[in-house]
Amino acid sequence: MADLLKEIINVVGDDNAISQSPELERYAIEGKTPKVVVLPQTIEEISEILKVASSKSLAVIPRGGGTKIGFGREPNRADIVLCMSQLNQVLEHEASDLVAATQCGITLKAFQGVLKEKNQFLAIDPPHFESGATVGGIIATNDSGPRRLRYGTMRELLIGIRVVRSDGAIVKGGAKVVKNVAGYDIPKLYVGSLGTLGIIVEGIFRLYPIPELSQTYIVSFSNLAELQKMVLSILNSSLVPTCLEVLNPTLIDAISDQLRLNLKKEKYALAIRIESVGKAVRDQVSKVKGICGERGGEGILVEGVVEESFWQEIREFPWSMSVSNRVICKAGVLITDVPRVFQALGELSSNSGLGIYSSARAGNGILIISIEGEMSPIIEATKSLRNLVNSLKGNLIIRDAPADLKSQVDVWGEVGESIKVMERLKSHFDPNGILNPGRFVGEI
Repeated sequence: MADLLKEIINVVGDDNAISQSPELERYAIEGKTPKVVVLPQTIEEISEILKVASSKSLAVIPRGGGTKIGFGREPNRADIVLCMSQLNQVLEHEASDLVAATQCGITLKAFQGVLKEKNQFLAIDPPHFESGATVGGIIATNDSGPRRLRYGTMRELLIGIRVVRSDGAIVKGGAKVVKNVAGYDIPKLYVGSLGTLGIIVEGIFRLYPIPELSQTYIVSFSNLAELQKMVLSILNSSLVPTCLEVLNPTLIDAISDQLRLNLKKEKYALAIRIESVGKAVRDQVSKVKGICGERGGEGILVEGVVEESFWQEIREFPWSMSVSNRVICKAGVLITDVPRVFQALGELSSNSGLGIYSSARAGNGILIISIEGEMSPIIEATKSLRNLVNSLKGNLIIRDAPADLKSQVDVWGEVGESIKVMERLKSHFDPNGILNPGRFVGEI
């Protein structure tokens, strides 16, 4: 093994490798410490590393900013951590075409900073923005935020990709044009693949102009049924909201206290964000206020710094809340079933004494849920919640949790017959099973 590791280190040089404790322990994954950490400077170095790893069946764990390292199962093996932080250059920004290409080790924050110089942005707002989430990590996890209602997820924004396969082959898919219709849509295959099909090294993205004005109307409801009617009224209207977020009472109370929003306590809140040219925003917000008034909702309007802080709190929830014992779940249900999940969360909290915070992308049926307290009741609450979501024909995954919970509750849940397709893809793209082994669905 020492000779193999030396061969790996020789590819990048001693200055770009870590092979001694305690530095190695900083890169542990679910308690598994790698034998070496490498920081390649070029795509060609990544290719050489994977050629060696594939020939010797060494497990490779790709790493970006480390913000989502707890996502997924515990890996079966962890020989090499391949850190992408040195591949962090914006390669091209064609502002006139609203397209940009970048290396995927760049942080989203740095990438957005470059795009902002031409008054453009990548229309995605996942968590960990300030703490170093990388473009590649966001692609690999298909992470998203409240703006997905209007702009979609990374699947809609990624139009081209370059990947190093497990055998070291460098491949690409897509193109530098938005309307690219020829051949298979290879980029979408890698979105959400958790680094199990290849190392994502470059991406080409569709961009949008930064909106001229943004305003958010936050309205309180004591009745979930009336709130849901409000959501459906907005979705069925001519309004074009960027975000439509429902927050349960414990979460909105915490955010209201933090930002001094002076919202009514112990009520659900619906936040409607409108972004466009100035007149369009003001006209749409006026219409929102009218619809809310008809439903008996009481609201406040926020903009500027306060508005940005409000959406930052939602975007970073629940990772911004420092808690020792908790599980973070992401559930997907029909839009009409969101109130049923909120009702169940309220009942779980009342019956178990657990702290439960939740927000929902009301126009998509996606819920982010944080359950805090003692581990035993957290485990039972998580199982109960998954059973409910499954009964609604939805799905629930565990985004982050202590090892005790992961050993008792499958982080991915059942995926049905689709696992056979996933296994065939894994077998084709990574026949030796060296990329993030065991971390994905069905221990792929």
